[in-house]
Amino acid sequence: MQDFAFTLESEINSTPKILWRHITQMKNVNAELSPFAKMTYPKEMSEIGNLPAGQAGKEVPLQQVLFKSVILLFGFLPIDLHYLRLDKIDFGTAFYENSYSLQHHYWKHTRTISERNGKVFVKDELHFAPRISFLGYSLLPVYKVVFGNRHKNLSKLFGKK
Repeated sequence: MQDFAFTLESEINSTPKILWRHITQMKNVNAELSPFAKMTYPKEMSEIGNLPAGQAGKEVPLQQVLFKSVILLFGFLPIDLHYLRLDKIDFGTAFYENSYSLQHHYWKHTRTISERNGKVFVKDELHFAPRISFLGYSLLPVYKVVFGNRHKNLSKLFGKK
């Protein structure tokens, strides 16, 4: 099983709090993925951000499948069944996804929000292992384009500084 990986980071014109709220809502995940893909999700999982300890509200269960998502190419053509699972959430700063799918042994996606010198950054780190290893060489550049588009969509939404 071969691991494929890349990292992408962008400056976003937002506050960490607003950006966190945005990136943990599934409708916004789909807005970022557009026009390349869309993920289905159950209504009760429309927000996957965990609340800090001690706050009232529904917390997201960790290290178990939250839901099955059909991945739709261009928003309508089913291409994969993704079992979304989160290992950890650092409220307001990071989530650590450790999912699997029909296509992948694992899909490890870490998204972090950080502040440096008064600027806000979002960083995506992706590791995946296709069930058919050699397909990773074709999928890697595709995923780089998709995640580059996600960052572009975020930048457009929040505007330029």
